[in-house]
Amino acid sequence: MAKSKIGILKDYQAEYEQLQRNLQGVKPWVKKASYLQFYKKIAKAADQRLVNLESLAKKDGYKEVTEWAYAKAQRDIRGMFGQDAKRFNRKISGDENLNTIYKDINRVLDFLNAPTSSKQQIDEIFNKRANTIKEKYDVNMNWSKTATVFDTVLWKKTGARKASATALKAIGIIQKNQKQIKRALAENKPISIIIPETTDPITGEKTKDINIEETVNHFLRYYKKDVKSLLKRK
Repeated sequence: MAKSKIGILKDYQAEYEQLQRNLQGVKPWVKKASYLQFYKKIAKAADQRLVNLESLAKKDGYKEVTEWAYAKAQRDIRGMFGQDAKRFNRKISGDENLNTIYKDINRVLDFLNAPTSSKQQIDEIFNKRANTIKEKYDVNMNWSKTATVFDTVLWKKTGARKASATALKAIGIIQKNQKQIKRALAENKPISIIIPETTDPITGEKTKDINIEETVNHFLRYYKKDVKSLLKRK
């Protein structure tokens, strides 16, 4: 059994891959029974995480926790079992073929593997990353904002192309000026942000990071749709 990559959370993905290897060459009805049994096992684990997230959402600092992996899981559950369903652990019809069972298993694994499916992973990944960003780039974001940034199309399109520090600082400036930017985008008006000069405390010399300013305005001009998506979350 492979160790979990995050803390002590069980690695169900590795267990599934081992099961697939063990079932190579066996009769289809044996495969089907084994995969249905595995589905029930991981569905129970996933449902417990859903319950935990619902409780976590009532605590300060985690009110948005159900907007991420939880929300996608609920959409998948409704797609699998109907609009009134809220949990994965429901009986799968014995008439389903293996390909359908594989898809159902992968839906559950997608949730279990998601970084926002448990408090432990949120704290280990996003809270830690938020603190690092604050220290290195002076961009103040909570875990939810951090998750938003790294999940947005804007970051995926530009984070690798631009220097990551420049992109993060630019996104931070956009967030700080979001009221002004939202209004301009809603009115479909052109907008640009001018970054004020900073004064060196020792030399008294005034400087401005032109690269950051250019990146901010590049995002506002060419990635309007993605900026809107970034600023949707509170």
